Amino acid sequence: MYKYLLLLLFFIFCITVSSVSHAAEDYLVGDLPGEGQNVREPAVAGRFYPGSEADLSKKINNYLDKAFIESLPGKPVAIITPHAGYQYSGSVAAYGFKAIKDYGYKRVIVLAPSHYSRYRGASILDVEAYKTPLGLVKLDQGLCHNLINNPPFIGTFKNAHKREHSLETQLPFLQTVLGDDFELIPLLISRLSGEEFEFIADKLRHLIDEDTLVVVSSDFTHYGYGYDYVPFKKDVEANIKKLDYGAFERILALDFDGFINYKKATGITACGFMPVALLMKILPDNAQGKILQYDTSGSIMGDFSSSVSYASIVFTRSSEPPDIIGDNNNGLNNDERLTLLKVARDTLESYVKEGKRPDLNSGEYMLSPIMKEKRGVFVTLNKNGNLRGCIGHIQPREQLVKAVMDNAINSSMNDGRFRPVDPDELEEIEIDISVLSPIEKISGADKFIPGEHGIIIRLGGMRAVFLPQVATEQGWDRDETLSHLCNKAGLPSYAWKDESMEFFVFTAEVFCEEEI
Repeated sequence: MYKYLLLLLFFIFCITVSSVSHAAEDYLVGDLPGEGQNVREPAVAGRFYPGSEADLSKKINNYLDKAFIESLPGKPVAIITPHAGYQYSGSVAAYGFKAIKDYGYKRVIVLAPSHYSRYRGASILDVEAYKTPLGLVKLDQGLCHNLINNPPFIGTFKNAHKREHSLETQLPFLQTVLGDDFELIPLLISRLSGEEFEFIADKLRHLIDEDTLVVVSSDFTHYGYGYDYVPFKKDVEANIKKLDYGAFERILALDFDGFINYKKATGITACGFMPVALLMKILPDNAQGKILQYDTSGSIMGDFSSSVSYASIVFTRSSEPPDIIGDNNNGLNNDERLTLLKVARDTLESYVKEGKRPDLNSGEYMLSPIMKEKRGVFVTLNKNGNLRGCIGHIQPREQLVKAVMDNAINSSMNDGRFRPVDPDELEEIEIDISVLSPIEKISGADKFIPGEHGIIIRLGGMRAVFLPQVATEQGWDRDETLSHLCNKAGLPSYAWKDESMEFFVFTAEVFCEEEI
């Protein structure tokens, strides 16, 4: 009898523990009543921001009405905004969100810091939507799943999201200024080192296009004994501002190494340091930063014994196709071509098999001065005569040899038209490299020479590019090439005849493993 009583008590205990466990999980992820969707419920509504739809909408719109934004030099591609309680940081955050209002972004990547959990890399919660008092924010589930399924540094760490506010506080502002037409890619960032930075940047960089906005969630200096950070005790307000603007200087310059070293030198307690640093890795080189607003809780409360800093920063990029830096049109010699093909091949083999890059400083590669110049470049993968991946940079984003390495990875892993390359395919893949000349604007379609020129078209916000070899490989004449290019841009095939159409051309030095 005593034995059965013990079994009964154990059974009751298990049911109780199971119930508690499931209840805790439902606090984070539950089914939305009546819709059967997997939804992340709000964790800080009613504390960091108003819990009712009416009060929240009113507060955000009041902030936005008071934020004055001067004209910007181009379309915003990214903003950095704070994530404290709205009573402290909401008025500053409004400047960043006012800057992106009415641009009609279709996708928003949010990079936010993890305050409560430590892990290597980034976490994406495997849900269909985030919920706020203003409604649901749907995830781009296809891209989110692709990212989650690319270990080792991107995954799902559920506990990290349970009470995290840094990502959630951005969403009501986004809902207010963009409506419900965008999809979300939400990454909660923890510890990143060189390897993690490069891995995650490789996955995100190619997602940034005209319809995509990046939002980085970060507060800056946390000063006071409560934050264990008291680097000075005199002229506190001025010194906090000096400390913050030292960080801003490096951020605006997209100086990743300088930003990392600044933290080492000062110990600056910016909670979104890792997401901000990651942003510098993924922004296009022609991105231009501007500080829109700055304030501190010390100034707001009139007490600098404890203070947190807030800033809204916007990055824009011009709609003009950038010119190559310098006018060096020198071609590559045979040894330089062989070296770049070896870098591409070694990168492809190493990254597909092990997720690692080869070491360019190992002494194995003879790097000439031209290979260290910033150049536009595409890397193309062909398998048995068929395209297997092609990604590149029209603009000179980085040194030629590094661009070849980056695009060998992107072409094999991140070309959305194809699944990632498997190790057992490597022997069948041949590599082509196209090194681009400076870009020139031409007066009309009749100046475009198929087979000799690469071509960029632009009409309104729509644009597309073909490399010079595309027309030759497909057997197209000028009209056919331009018609197909219009289709690629999402335009009618005859749109190249529009008087407002703009044309830009370039040439390419193309070489492949098969020929060398």
